[in-house]
Amino acid sequence: MLDYGTGENLYWDPAHHEVRFTVPDRGRVRVFRVEREALEEYCGAHGDPEVYVQAARINFAFITHRISDKLSLDLTEPDGSVLIRVKDWGSS
Repeated sequence: MLDYGTGENLYWDPAHHEVRFTVPDRGRVRVFRVEREALEEYCGAHGDPEVYVQAARINFAFITHRISDKLSLDLTEPDGSVLIRVKDWGSS
């Protein structure tokens, strides 16, 4: 099981309009992403980038749970990252 940390390394990626963080995993770095739309719809985040980062930090346990779910099913993006979208937020 990955150690996702505490959410302190979350950052806004302005090129992709999403919050990201990285975690070392068996000699490589995994990239985890949360789309802006998911943070808006489920966390009420709107405004400057720090608002999105803070919303992701507050919901970090839920986000990492969803990431673990996707990893267990080998649901990664073509670049190997894991992206949490609106449709993933409501999954159980």
